[in-house]
This record gives sequence, C-alpha cells and structure tokens, in this order.
Amino acid sequence: METHYNWYIVINPNSGEYFIEEDELVVIQKLLENPPKEEAIIRRLNETGICGSI
Repeated sequence: METHYNWYIVINPNSGEYFIEEDELVVIQKLLENPPKEEAIIRRLNETGICGSI
C-alpha cells in the first residue's frame, strides 16, 4: 500500500491471479482481455478498499 496507494487491484478469488494498476480503466481492460470463469473483485489499495466490485 505504501508504493501503490489508491491504485486499483482486481483479484480472481479462486485462482489468486491479480492485476494492479493506477488507472481503473487499465485494470478493467486487463481483466476483460482474460476474463475469469468466476466473478472477480476490484478494490482500491487504501485503508477502506472501497471502489466497488464487478
């Protein structure tokens, strides 16, 4: 969190695969390029983690 504060992270909870990007659209684009079979989670790297989910 110290070096990536408020960056976005998308996590596939079953495989453990994740993407970290500063721009929300970039991280979503990476997710769409290789969509998981199950629901992925998007969060922000900060104290609350709030930014929604997909």
